Amino acid sequence: MSLESKYLKIQQFLSFPDEKFELPQKIDSFIKSEDIKIEILSKIHLFIRNFSMFRDVEFFMESVYQCIEHTLEMEADTINDFNNLLIKNSLMRFIQDYIDYAQLTQKRQLLRLLSDSLDKLQIQPLFINLGLMLKPIYQDTNYLENLKTLNEKEINYNLNDNLEITIKNDIDNWLRTSNVTLDNQEECRKEMLEYYDFLVAKYNLSIDSKKYLTLKTEIIEMLSMKLTLLSLMNTLLDESTNPLPIR
Repeated sequence: MSLESKYLKIQQFLSFPDEKFELPQKIDSFIKSEDIKIEILSKIHLFIRNFSMFRDVEFFMESVYQCIEHTLEMEADTINDFNNLLIKNSLMRFIQDYIDYAQLTQKRQLLRLLSDSLDKLQIQPLFINLGLMLKPIYQDTNYLENLKTLNEKEINYNLNDNLEITIKNDIDNWLRTSNVTLDNQEECRKEMLEYYDFLVAKYNLSIDSKKYLTLKTEIIEMLSMKLTLLSLMNTLLDESTNPLPIR
């Protein structure tokens, strides 16, 4: 099957218009070999089929597509690494979206439930279970409108009642875009705390205040939760296949 036909199959599955579908350009910018491109597209097509039940939910398909783009930008060394990263990034995004929407305080309880699921379910039924949880969220017009407003809103740099939310959102974005792994967790913790101190200075928050210490504890917990998720997700991944380098 040609590259063009593989791109078309993915685009049609996601119901993406031409002006929003930039997968060919993304892949061309990171991968040179035509054979590797075909292998990667096959992995992507196999991956998106996990979400066949949710093809009618536009925002769900947008989230799946964003996970694909984000994984490509991480420039995995092998096709197996790409596939594993795609699974990890997607699970992380979907779980975080659910936590953010539900405003859960018992996050550890959710992680225990997830851990049980990882022990009992294969990848496809796990994605289906998560999808059933996320479908009403991705169909909630008020939530989607608020999310759009939040993404477009210019940040107010004045110290105000929303300062805690603003700093947490900045840290959350940092965690989403940084290459956090179990191997580099100490380095990431150090970099995150340095970024936190940068934000504290930016928003004029006193380092001697109780809010500074409270927020510091909470962002360390955010990192801890991401590391816990990464550890759990490692149980899903089969390392037995020989890696094929991406060039």
